[in-house]
Amino acid sequence: MVESFLEEGNQPMAEDRSKLRYGCSITDACVNWATTEEMIREGARVLRQVRKQA
Repeated sequence: MVESFLEEGNQPMAEDRSKLRYGCSITDACVNWATTEEMIREGARVLRQVRKQA
């Protein structure tokens, strides 16, 4: 399973929540949005090829 968010990685929950980075998970490590977009586009490209062969 791959999880995505705006920024890659994760961060510990800070007691001072103003120290948290916007768009970065506080639980599991995630891929960033640019990587997510690449994965979706590549998956779509592969599926188009498979559908042509069926």
